[in-house]
Amino acid sequence: MDERILELLYRSFDAGLGPEETAELESALAGSLELRRERDRLLAVRDAVMSSAARSFGPFFVERVMRAIRSERERQAEGARFSESLVSAFRRVALVGAAVAAFLFIYNMKQGGSVSVTAAFGAGGGATIEEVLTAPVEETLEELL
Repeated sequence: MDERILELLYRSFDAGLGPEETAELESALAGSLELRRERDRLLAVRDAVMSSAARSFGPFFVERVMRAIRSERERQAEGARFSESLVSAFRRVALVGAAVAAFLFIYNMKQGGSVSVTAAFGAGGGATIEEVLTAPVEETLEELL
């Protein structure tokens, strides 16, 4: 196909052609099956683009997009607020738990009469740390069996 005729064909869709150019294009279309097929293909592509654009960018498109963006931001903000409240609650619980553990350690050491790991865990005299830590596990396993 002639490049000049193709250029005329493309321009004919978007801008008006002069009378001489229109006659030249019509003459070329009448004489070339390939050029008519190209015109039909271009028309089909233009129609497809026009129909999809009309469907996707309908009325109130901007408002719908902005509403979706706002709702997503609000959802993320709610998630952030929830995470912050969990962290705040965990800090309080951890602080209270640490205070209780410290109190129990001090209380057990005073009751045991010595400053040692076994006294801190409230184990009776002479128990080793292994005995203190493994005894509850063994008792639980025996109860399960």
